[in-house]
Amino acid sequence: MFKLLAGVAISAGVLASVVLPGHEAQAASPVCARAIELINVAVDGGDLNEETSRSLAERLTGLADLTAGDERAAIIGYADALRDAAVTDLTAVTDQLNRACA
Repeated sequence: MFKLLAGVAISAGVLASVVLPGHEAQAASPVCARAIELINVAVDGGDLNEETSRSLAERLTGLADLTAGDERAAIIGYADALRDAAVTDLTAVTDQLNRACA
């Protein structure tokens, strides 16, 4: 199972839009920052294979337990999408994560 990764990697540039010029881009919380880091590392090589998707989903689910609200929902949503074989495009869950973590 391969996931379409168009626009999936969440870059510091995406987060920079909510930070004043001259300041480092930061996620809304350390949990979001870690989730973004895990996703970017996983997608760095291209398409996610089944093993990588499963491992990333497990790590994100554990991480989501450390937060609440919109952040938790977005991280869980991303993990659930990784587990769902019917999901072939992660753009919607990536956008949700960007909104919650920006």
